[in-house]
Amino acid sequence: KGTGSMLGSLHRRRTPWMQDVKMPEFDAKTLAESVDAQVEFLETMVDPGIALITGVGTPERLERESAGKPMEDLVFKIVGKLNQHPVRSTTYGVMRKTAESAKQGADYDMTNPLSMHTDHSVYQGTPGYLQFLYQAEGSVRSKVCDGLALAEYVREHHPEAYKLLTTVEMTHSSRNTLYTREGAPRSVYDQSTAPAPFELVHTHPIIQLDADGHVEKVVQSETKRGVCALPYDVYEPFMEAYELWTQLCEDERFIKHFDWPEGTCVVTNNYRTLHGRASVPPGMNRTMAFGYLNKILVENRYRLLRQIQTERAEPSMDHRWLTRVPNQVLEKLTSSVVE
Repeated sequence: KGTGSMLGSLHRRRTPWMQDVKMPEFDAKTLAESVDAQVEFLETMVDPGIALITGVGTPERLERESAGKPMEDLVFKIVGKLNQHPVRSTTYGVMRKTAESAKQGADYDMTNPLSMHTDHSVYQGTPGYLQFLYQAEGSVRSKVCDGLALAEYVREHHPEAYKLLTTVEMTHSSRNTLYTREGAPRSVYDQSTAPAPFELVHTHPIIQLDADGHVEKVVQSETKRGVCALPYDVYEPFMEAYELWTQLCEDERFIKHFDWPEGTCVVTNNYRTLHGRASVPPGMNRTMAFGYLNKILVENRYRLLRQIQTERAEPSMDHRWLTRVPNQVLEKLTSSVVE
């Protein structure tokens, strides 16, 4: 029904994970060159929804226009172009462990602890499906947790709270003044620099379900929570459910801690995986670049890669058979040939 997705059956078979999950690893050079590795990577981003890409290397320069280039170039080879920010001149953002970077606000202040969250909570529709976090300088320790595991735990142990978290809508909202009209970062405290402001608002359930009742997306960010138009009769029970949810987000049973070396890239499924602030060793310089891919681009790239695999395995089944075919049909065709 509808456009569907070649990754649909894998999405329905996802398995929740806890603190002891083994984070999959991929080599950057192999990912850039191998169709099979790219297929495996995109499937991994559905389940378990986390991965570490090693061997990305470090940038030639750490200036803003260069700091994220190794990540940007690699992502283009694997999937395509990173999402373009509404104002920022680069497709990726840069965060540093410096006092100057901290002036862009709490999100950019690496000394400021952040609760576990997903990104793009304020963007309607959550355009950031895959999130790439590139350690351009420095080595740190970070953490992630599985929103699917949290949702399944609430569903099993707190069914009334689950009903509220999947039906009652909250609002995340902000006004972005982090960049100049030229797309350069600016201090939110600098009155001498004119911002290029834009508003963002997104009203939604914390746990979003698809038409079949499966968890489709988790959207969580306490720092971006706005004024919510909650019905009076559900306000108190909903806030109790939300407090339970935020406590579970910080519960060590669900949190995977991992080492994040310089020159590597952490990739998360931002519809599923929550992340927190990395721990930076004292005296360690750190530069981190981040970027996003939208879901439609990812799914259509996977569609193309599966077509390429099928044509390679069965040359007679070329593009004339495999293009202009619905995803639901193509998924069965490619699975019968490649697997």
